[in-house]
Amino acid sequence: MKDIYYSESFEQLWQEETEIKTRVQNRLFCLTFLVCNPLSAIAFYLSGDPFFYTLLPTHLLSDSIILGYMFLNYKKVISGQQMSFYTFATLVCFYAFLLSRPHFSYVQSCINLTLAVIFAGLVLRWPLRYGVVISVMALVLYPASIYFVSNTSLSDFVEQGAIFVMVAHVVFPFVVKLNYNKDRREFYFRYTLQQQNDALERQKTIAEQATRAKTDFLSMMSHEIRTPLNGIVGMVHLMMQEESSEKPNDLLKTLKFSADHLMAVVNDVLDFNKINSNHVVLDPQPFNPFDFFDTLKKTFDPKANEKGISLVFSVDPGLPVQLVADRLRLSQVITNLVHNAIKFTPNGSVTLDVKQVARTPEAVTLDFAVTDTGIGIPKSEQPGIFEIFTQVRARTHSDSVSGTGLGLAISRELMRLFGSEIHLESEEGKGSRFTFRLSMPYSEQPMVVNQPSPAMVAGDMPEVRVLVADDNKTNLVLATQLLKRRNILHDTASNGQEAYEMFSRNRYDLVLMDLRMPIMDGFESTALIRQLDPVVPIIALTASAFENEKERAMANGFSGYFIKPFIPQDFYDYIFPFLGIAVK
Repeated sequence: MKDIYYSESFEQLWQEETEIKTRVQNRLFCLTFLVCNPLSAIAFYLSGDPFFYTLLPTHLLSDSIILGYMFLNYKKVISGQQMSFYTFATLVCFYAFLLSRPHFSYVQSCINLTLAVIFAGLVLRWPLRYGVVISVMALVLYPASIYFVSNTSLSDFVEQGAIFVMVAHVVFPFVVKLNYNKDRREFYFRYTLQQQNDALERQKTIAEQATRAKTDFLSMMSHEIRTPLNGIVGMVHLMMQEESSEKPNDLLKTLKFSADHLMAVVNDVLDFNKINSNHVVLDPQPFNPFDFFDTLKKTFDPKANEKGISLVFSVDPGLPVQLVADRLRLSQVITNLVHNAIKFTPNGSVTLDVKQVARTPEAVTLDFAVTDTGIGIPKSEQPGIFEIFTQVRARTHSDSVSGTGLGLAISRELMRLFGSEIHLESEEGKGSRFTFRLSMPYSEQPMVVNQPSPAMVAGDMPEVRVLVADDNKTNLVLATQLLKRRNILHDTASNGQEAYEMFSRNRYDLVLMDLRMPIMDGFESTALIRQLDPVVPIIALTASAFENEKERAMANGFSGYFIKPFIPQDFYDYIFPFLGIAVK
């Protein structure tokens, strides 16, 4: 504690703090002597001591001086500490004068003086120099007044209680210093803690602003990248559908592969940002686990067959017929793990094992394991394998694998949302094994599949009209081409204002509305259209994939939310139910 260094700025704050904190004590000190000193004369009066006639006028005179100090403090001419210091110094001088006057006995005076010092030590919070000055004055003036002025011997004065007065004044500076330093040290810790809290608050604000800026930037970049990418992906699929030759065009296949890969990269970056920014909330829904794993396997069969490796999904047949979890996010984790396993396995097998390890009336616990016989992961790379932009680069496969290095990072963060962790076991050249454990509610009742309401088949198009609003000409061309291929009548608008005006003049069965447009955006246009027709389906056709944007859209009158880029079949599958058309 002795090594604490108090800066100049701290000392200034401390002076202000101690002035406020000790204001009551300093005034109490002055008021106490202002009242008690005249009252103390009563004891001398009752005992018949003629010293009363000297004592009372002296105390009244000292009281008038103390009142002057209090007035100066009230006018802020002197501080509270100075007021109490001047008061005590004045009283020491008056006490020295009174001690020089004739007494029957000094016992009562010594008791009063000792009590005064004790009271001051308990109440006052002074710097050491104030206490030293007062004690030196008392230790010099009290004996000097007896020795040089009074007829009483100094030894009689000591015998009648002066020793207690002297001891009290010797101790007084140390008590004052102890109390003062204790208060200052406490204030210093509060001051430094406040400084640290302020610094942390500033850093927190900066971090939040940086996170918001990063989110806004990625949201904007996602929109700006997805918008042209939508045109590329859509047009490639249309061109491949129009390809009339028996052998597919290799250039189109290469273009489609590159577009799909770019879309996957954009989705990975966006997913990681959403998870990192706490924008992802799990949405548990019931699902059939056997259908779920069967569908997953079918998505990987073509790639596994292409590489000539065995793909096995071993699912415990004793699983409940219905599980409750976020199927989309669980699928994303398994997809990342299986996709990596296939990518890094040149030959051999990839296996997904799902086993039930525990069951209670409320939940079932499952162990998931993805095992491959691929290149494995070196021990030196395993600690950082779940970090972002990290990917295994084996010497013999460094040119044959590619990716963003975000898949495992995303999977780890998603598992944390599930309340679990992914574990890795791997040996270089022999393969890898990723495992995690999940507990989820379940039901033994089979899922009830809602029968679709009668609707037209896509081959028999009804007389419907669709309004497409988008400021991007490429997206307009793509959407209208897709509608044209199904003989669906349509109109286009390049901004929200134009869309609203066209809707007010015509009847439409569906509106495809971009969110970000000049003049009037999709939100405002939809609000105006809802005043004209509260039931017409309005689908947000947007490149913004953020959940808060979707929530905002659905809360502002939109009927659906479809994210660009998309492939033609997904487009038809999404809009046909809104038009009352059954999908084949």
